[in-house]
Amino acid sequence: MTNFKYRVRDRSGKAVQGTIEAPSMEIAGDELYRLGYFPISIEEVRDKASFAFSDFIDRLKKIHLEDLLLFSQQLSTLYKAGLPILTSLSSIKDQIENKKFSEILDKVCKDIEAGNTLHGAMSKYPQAFSSIFVNMVKAGETSGRLGESLDRFVSLGERELRTRQRLKEATRYPKIVIISVIIAFAILISFVIPRFSATFQQFNTPLPLPTRIMIMINKLFHSYWYVVLIIIFGCIISIKRFSKTEDWKYFWDKLKIRIPILGPLFLKIALTRFSYTFGILNRSGIPILQSLEITSKTVDNRILSQSIEEISRRVLEGNTLSNAIKESGLFTPLVVQMISVGETTGALDEMLMRVTEYYDIEIDNALKKLPTYLEPALTLILGVVVLFLALAVFLPWWNLASLFR
Repeated sequence: MTNFKYRVRDRSGKAVQGTIEAPSMEIAGDELYRLGYFPISIEEVRDKASFAFSDFIDRLKKIHLEDLLLFSQQLSTLYKAGLPILTSLSSIKDQIENKKFSEILDKVCKDIEAGNTLHGAMSKYPQAFSSIFVNMVKAGETSGRLGESLDRFVSLGERELRTRQRLKEATRYPKIVIISVIIAFAILISFVIPRFSATFQQFNTPLPLPTRIMIMINKLFHSYWYVVLIIIFGCIISIKRFSKTEDWKYFWDKLKIRIPILGPLFLKIALTRFSYTFGILNRSGIPILQSLEITSKTVDNRILSQSIEEISRRVLEGNTLSNAIKESGLFTPLVVQMISVGETTGALDEMLMRVTEYYDIEIDNALKKLPTYLEPALTLILGVVVLFLALAVFLPWWNLASLFR
């Protein structure tokens, strides 16, 4: 016999919960129905001793943008097919592999059964549903076009994923070069230099500076490896903690847009994210002030985010959107001009989409040119490192050869 946890309603409509013992979930449901209850949910109560380690790992998994996009596509399809929201959510919940996401969807279903709205239930779980997703669902529920709102979020999310993928591809070569240099340095320190050190100690000849530096690093790692590990881990933990502070995030975002070559690229990515997100929200029927508030949280740059919040404040005071954006000083003349035209003609979302298309082309061109800028710098750095390693290895042999002569 298995224990099942249930939530039911009695004949008067009052919610009741408890546990029941039965051979299967179906028999438990039949028994509750026979007792005069209307089952809402029935779940198996698992023994703590039988809790699998794999389940624990599944619950630690994060909910990524890809998971939310797949969920949005499925919910949009089922909603357009005419299925009720609860039925659609229950069907999707059973198919999701991410246990953590499945558990959250189960809680969302229970909140909706209790009388909450879909966006209200989802807003309780920001770790799964972003603010932009919740607000687009809210706009869809209010207008009766939930499927269309979900499709627009999918379009927004897929575009975000494409931008991330392009950045990864552009920085893949520099990462490979840096990792290769670190591995080569570690091999020399661990295996090559110790053999040289033992050989050179037999001769009374001074070692070159690069070789002495390598030997000193080798002794440091071999004699005080635990201290080195403590320092490394301490630095990593300190950096992680400090990087979560608002001061560091603000400093880093400010620095990013001022880095030569990469700074303009980061700014264009933030601007295209602003124009596309703001355009999608405006097209979905969300008010301008609320759209600005949501967009400020999605641009992924605190300098621009603060500027958008200031723009929102000025719009609230009665300024036009184009004037408020122009006064901020962070937006390019193209963005200001297109928004001004959009306000005048009543086609703001269309103008924002055109800005997005323009900057998408600019970003593609910048990403294609990025390797041509990075490769010379990486070649120079790699050359300096290889020269240092070569001098550390070969200079002692040249000294020994001159000594023998």
